[in-house]
Amino acid sequence: MTEYIQPTNPIRVWQSGDSANYCHHVFAMVISDEREVEFMTVNGMVLPRWQIMYAEVLLEGRWQAIHSHDKTVLDPH
Repeated sequence: MTEYIQPTNPIRVWQSGDSANYCHHVFAMVISDEREVEFMTVNGMVLPRWQIMYAEVLLEGRWQAIHSHDKTVLDPH
């Protein structure tokens, strides 16, 4: 089953092209059974995560970058 989740705050994603970077405003996030995330744009394009350079969310009137931080792997020994 695929879920479509509309963001509470506006999100835009940036895609790298041959001659320019392209900005797409997100209508919904698409999550598949395999937990893969894709972005559906307001124009109906579905962009897989690997095509996205970075994403931003509009908070308090300013576009803020969405970052992911890898967790530190603890050595149990």
